[in-house]
This record gives sequence, structure tokens and C-alpha cells, in this order.
Amino acid sequence: MKDKIALVTGGNTGIGKAIVLEFVSRGAKVIFCGRREDEGKKTEEEVLKLGGTAKYFPCDVSNDSQVKEFVQKAESEFGGLDFAVNNAAVGGLSQDLHQYPEKVWDKVISVDLKGTWLCMKYEIELMLKKQGGSIVNISSIAGLVGADWKVAPYSAAKHGVVGLTKSAALEYSEKKIRVNAVCPGFIRTEMLEGLFHSSPDPKEAEKKITRLHPVNRLSEPEEVAKAAVWLCSSEASFITGVALPVDGGYTAK
Repeated sequence: MKDKIALVTGGNTGIGKAIVLEFVSRGAKVIFCGRREDEGKKTEEEVLKLGGTAKYFPCDVSNDSQVKEFVQKAESEFGGLDFAVNNAAVGGLSQDLHQYPEKVWDKVISVDLKGTWLCMKYEIELMLKKQGGSIVNISSIAGLVGADWKVAPYSAAKHGVVGLTKSAALEYSEKKIRVNAVCPGFIRTEMLEGLFHSSPDPKEAEKKITRLHPVNRLSEPEEVAKAAVWLCSSEASFITGVALPVDGGYTAK
């Protein structure tokens, strides 16, 4: 991947940041976005200290004009686009479906599903210019099976991401653009740690979530990042249209 150009959305923290660093470790130049500018700049500085190249830009992935401007930075800054990982997402609320607020539903669908489509729309344009490329969309175990933790809109959006991935893979396979998805289980991120600490018994909450995975542990962000970047690489050259679980056996049950 040396001197190849990669794009990552939601690259400030957690899985997204791990993906940025994984691309950099393989020699790629990275453009990434996120909502929080301070964290974006910190990640940029971290990459610089490692001797790599990464540039941060703010972007709301649910906004067409912002997405177009951001993706086109890959061409204006680095000369094109080889790889893209669409990771930006929001979780919404954990609430009964019949009581779910419409505004939150709209936000989840707009960022998680529409945002993935908007990013792909402009990424594919650049990849067609280079006559090839690879896209990985970050879905979820909730995009493969039903979610019984009261996040139906999130599950609906993530199922949509899997369908979008498979359809795009078929549509652009002859154009030498591969499109795959990664479906993580529960990942040890700041968001998940916050969920634990908001529970009446944080240690018991963590044990309960951990036991859902047959391997009896949570994944680290780096494990998801390695899968996503591998799918982008030439090592996965005959793989397209796949929704790959990285879930410690969760969906094997």
C-alpha cells in the first residue's frame, strides 16, 4: 500500500482512528474526517510523529455538499483515491421501537445509511478515474442479525449498509472496484466504555456484554481495523460483496 491513497470517515477515535493508523502503517497516505476537530488534529499529529501522512478535514457525512468537498480532497491533496473505509456512524438511543423519537430515527438513518451512500457516490467517481479501487463499509453484527438491545433503527440502517454493499459490489465489479463490509461485534471503544459506566453496575454490564461473544472477550479496535484494511488490499483481490463478521463468534450462534 506504499504511497497509495486511502480515505476514512469517522477517523478521529475508536475503530476509525485504528483504521487510519493501520493504513499509515502499511505506507498509505490517508485523508480522514470526523465531527470533532480537536480529536482529528490530535490523530493527524500522531501520524506525523510516526513518520506517516494523514490529513484531517471536518465533514458531516449526511450532508451531500460536505461529503463531495471532502472526498474530492483526496484528489486535490494526493492525486486520487485507491481505498475508502466508510466508518462514520451514530448509535442513536436504546429505546422501545414504539416510543422511538422520529428525529433520532431520521438522524440514525441519515448518518449511518444515507451517509454511507453519499460517501460511496463520490468515492466511486474518483475510483472510476483510476480504473479501480476498493471500498469497505463498516456495518455491524446488528446488520446481520436482529438486535435485542432496543436499537432497531440502528439495526435497520446497518442492514441497509450490507444490502448497499452487495448491490454496489455487483454493479461495479467489472469496473475493477471491489466493495465489501465489515460487521464488528462489541468493540472496546470510548463509546462502549461510556455505556458501561452509565450502568448501575459497570462491571456486571461489561461481563454481560462480554458473555455474548463465544470467545468470551471484547474486540479491540485494531482487530476490526486489520480486517477492514486487509479487505482493501490486494491480498483480498478476489473478494467482493462480502459482509465479514469480526465478532468473536457472535453471529455463529
